[in-house]
Amino acid sequence: MKTNRYILLAILLVISVFSFETYFLEPKSEMLRASIEQQYDILQKYERFIEGEGMTEEEIRVSIDEMKKIEKRLFHEESDFLAAVKLQKEGLGLMSKAGLRVLIIKPLSSEKINNYSKVSVFFEGEGDIKQVSDFLKLVESDKFLIKIDKLSLRVANIKYQRKLKFKIRVSGLNRI
Repeated sequence: MKTNRYILLAILLVISVFSFETYFLEPKSEMLRASIEQQYDILQKYERFIEGEGMTEEEIRVSIDEMKKIEKRLFHEESDFLAAVKLQKEGLGLMSKAGLRVLIIKPLSSEKINNYSKVSVFFEGEGDIKQVSDFLKLVESDKFLIKIDKLSLRVANIKYQRKLKFKIRVSGLNRI
């Protein structure tokens, strides 16, 4: 009879320890782990902020200098029409330097982007791949910041495959 009591008490002790661990310790430890994880994430965020703080002042100066350089390469015309004309003149000049023959020029509508307006011009013409390559190099090294939005090349004549027809849409930003 005494052994049955001891066995019953041992079973009750094991059950109570197991239930205490399952219903009390595990949820508390999970909550504590989540809290520690959250605090650790906040601490890492503050560490990144503090590490970057010494660099941000210098980075801000560099960014401001880069913005000034970029601002100089934008169009500074009074209206979008004048900016489109300047972009058209600049694009036509670059194409003639590259040796491309322009057949069609169409100014496209402008679109407002914050304190800037994006002006676009469409060019269609013909030339060879070397001339197109020279044009792309000239656009990249130009005094104005010109972006090629769309470029389409196709062979003009199957018999003479060196001759290409191109369609190019270029754009630039005008400071309002």
